[in-house]
Amino acid sequence: MGKDRLEAFTDGVMAIIITILVLEIPEPEGATFAALWPLRFKLILYLLSFLAIAVYWNNHHHLFQVTEEISGSVLWANNFFLLTLSLLPIATAWAGTHIMAFAPEFTMGLAFFMANLSFYLIIRALVATHGEDTALNNFFGQHYLKPWFSMGANVIGLLSGFLWPPLVAIFAFINLIPWIIPDHRIDHYLKNKD
Repeated sequence: MGKDRLEAFTDGVMAIIITILVLEIPEPEGATFAALWPLRFKLILYLLSFLAIAVYWNNHHHLFQVTEEISGSVLWANNFFLLTLSLLPIATAWAGTHIMAFAPEFTMGLAFFMANLSFYLIIRALVATHGEDTALNNFFGQHYLKPWFSMGANVIGLLSGFLWPPLVAIFAFINLIPWIIPDHRIDHYLKNKD
């Protein structure tokens, strides 16, 4: 299978997930700006989850720019990644409704952790498929620390949630920071390759 088909499928599923995410926000009850106030936590967590999906999409795109080969393990890892992302709308909606409750916040944090873990598994499957002497291995090989930072931030957030549940969402945002700007080395590699 060519990578284009996998990327098109992934793009489509991510677009649907973003659509479901926004549909989880109820209409304000009233015709004034004050009617938005009760929805503030839902809106904040919606923006967080939208940003997360956008960040994953950007990095997925960059990752597959240096991908030359797709294996069965890559397909399954990518499907697991999409499964974890598909849990974000319901987890976000529940956490936005119960911002100070541990179980909803923990569930949202767990969904973010699983998304980070699944993206890491895509990277590992691609590196295993491509072998050692490839650009993909040079960029995403053993010493690639971004996934570990993100999963660590998620774990800290999940544990902090026992003290104050909104910390789960705060650390879910922190875990995105190193991913917001995709790896520039890939852009330089592709520019020099042409």
